[in-house]
Amino acid sequence: MKHINLILLAALLAAASCKTPEEPQIVERFTNIEGVNDVTIDGTATTAGSVKLSATGRWKGVSDAPWLTLDKEWGYAGTFTVNLITTVNETQEYRSATLTFSCGEEEHSMTVTQKDGPVIDPIEPEGGPYITDPFSSELVYSIGRLRTTTAVMQSFDIDLAENKIYYSQLNSKFRAYLSVGPVNGSSQPPMMTLNYFGHASNFTLETGSDGKKYIWIDNFSSKNASGDYWGSTVISRIPFATGTTMSSWEAPENYYFGESNISCAVDIAGDMLTTLGISSGNCNTYKLSDLQALPIEDITLPQVTYGGEDKAPDPETTKQHVIKGRDCTKVEPIGHFVIPREVYPDNTQVSWQGFDIHGGLIYQAQGNGHEDGTPSPGWLQIRGIDGATVLPLTKIRALEDIEALKAAGITDIGYMEPEGVKVRGGSLYMGFASKKSDDVRKGTIFRYDLSAVKK
Repeated sequence: MKHINLILLAALLAAASCKTPEEPQIVERFTNIEGVNDVTIDGTATTAGSVKLSATGRWKGVSDAPWLTLDKEWGYAGTFTVNLITTVNETQEYRSATLTFSCGEEEHSMTVTQKDGPVIDPIEPEGGPYITDPFSSELVYSIGRLRTTTAVMQSFDIDLAENKIYYSQLNSKFRAYLSVGPVNGSSQPPMMTLNYFGHASNFTLETGSDGKKYIWIDNFSSKNASGDYWGSTVISRIPFATGTTMSSWEAPENYYFGESNISCAVDIAGDMLTTLGISSGNCNTYKLSDLQALPIEDITLPQVTYGGEDKAPDPETTKQHVIKGRDCTKVEPIGHFVIPREVYPDNTQVSWQGFDIHGGLIYQAQGNGHEDGTPSPGWLQIRGIDGATVLPLTKIRALEDIEALKAAGITDIGYMEPEGVKVRGGSLYMGFASKKSDDVRKGTIFRYDLSAVKK
């Protein structure tokens, strides 16, 4: 019996010696961080130094002021040098910002104080025209023929290098046209067809590094009770090719933001992408390079209903798509604010009509189209990516000059519905869906001097 017990004891000891030891759990923390010290810089400085850090896991840096930013706002385990970037202080007051670095439960904060800026003599802008100017012929950049003359232009963009204008229209509730034609084009432009993407109310043209044209546009909308397609949940980057048709699930490059009814604007050179929630008013700006660095993965989208219309390629279908895309909910925006549904000075109820992001400023058009002989109300406002007002809601004065618009052959009934805004080549372009009593719809674009932006 004693012999058997010894054998059992030996077996237990052997089994215990074979047990795999548990791997030690990595604690997310900084193993080294240098340069997190309060500093004071000159008003004309554009940098506040740098921070060197080493971390065992995901870390992030957050500034509480838009004038102080980081060239790297987050990262994973490793060693990094983070440069602190500032703008020139254009005020005559000191200003301070708090910068916080965190990894796991560990945090380090510093305060950057910038001295007051230099006194600059105000200079009245020269040139023009400006948003507040009455109509004149020099305002007109283009009056272009659209793909279909029975539907209004929804948005536009300009290729200055090729002297061409890109337009979006809804040919039917489920189908959008993207067309391209010359400035002041008079013949029917060639087009690309998009099925079930959405309202096509805002898009951005990109000339890729390969020389090809790409469109950034909202996608994966759903048919509502009225048969209209709204509620887009994805931003897609698609190659533009006339004579082709693309359904929503055929888009090759997709970005998911976790919000419904969004549209986008992209500043390629400025490395920024802004989304606007048409229902929520949420306006979020991201570093484009941060979004493009995300891995491509399977993303399950909210359920949508599509198809079933006359000439639609699909029967009515309710489906939850699983797409290949980038989950942008994992990236924090560099700017956020909410655009309010404001009460206008004359109590006019107007619609949001497109926006653009350029140089850290968000330009938004608002307005409606009247065809009863009264002026169409149109407005422009400009905000920083944090919501700071640069230009308050300002009426587009030229739309009030109905007789001048009639004499120019643009409209004889007052119909000038704002449909988009773009900043290109140092000028501000405002787009309008225009028509005369002959009911032929055109895309009219006015060009303004950027010095119309007045603080």
